[in-house]
Amino acid sequence: MNDELMTAPEVAKYLKVELRTVYRYLREAQLPAIRMAGRWRFRREDVDGWLQNHAPLKGERRQQPHILVVDDDAMFREMVNDFLETRGYAIRGAGDGEAALALLTEMTFDLLLVDLRLPRMGGIELIRRVKRLYPEVRIMVLTAHSGKESAIEALRLGVTDYLEKPFRDLQAFASAVELALRPQLPRV
Repeated sequence: MNDELMTAPEVAKYLKVELRTVYRYLREAQLPAIRMAGRWRFRREDVDGWLQNHAPLKGERRQQPHILVVDDDAMFREMVNDFLETRGYAIRGAGDGEAALALLTEMTFDLLLVDLRLPRMGGIELIRRVKRLYPEVRIMVLTAHSGKESAIEALRLGVTDYLEKPFRDLQAFASAVELALRPQLPRV
């Protein structure tokens, strides 16, 4: 990174936010920037000054990522909830697709972990509806009933990852969740 000027992606990394958040700050005229040759540039000292004025209050914690676990196996759902809570995530659970859709109307989730075999509404149908209503939400499939067709369909619908249960390595699962929650660069 240049000591004087940073690009928007560099500022996003510096602030530890998604690139779209940087652009939202720009639209709302909150973040000081310079327009050079049709591109936004940011002086580090201006960004640091902005941070000091917009820093969270002492004692106020950065918001935890919210994850919704959708699985009809209550014991599995509870195990995943407990494991992810110890890693600092805010977790909610739903036993079927309809309960998941109801929770999605009440609050915003950063990631959905969805089983494919669910009562009343299958996982693929839930993913279709969620992507239609909330196109930006990230979804991982966690299923014991994997098949080539369901994997292809889930990937076609835009899921972030597709994992088979039971997990052989909880650390690999935790890494997959962390990776799914990382800010994504906009597609060109």
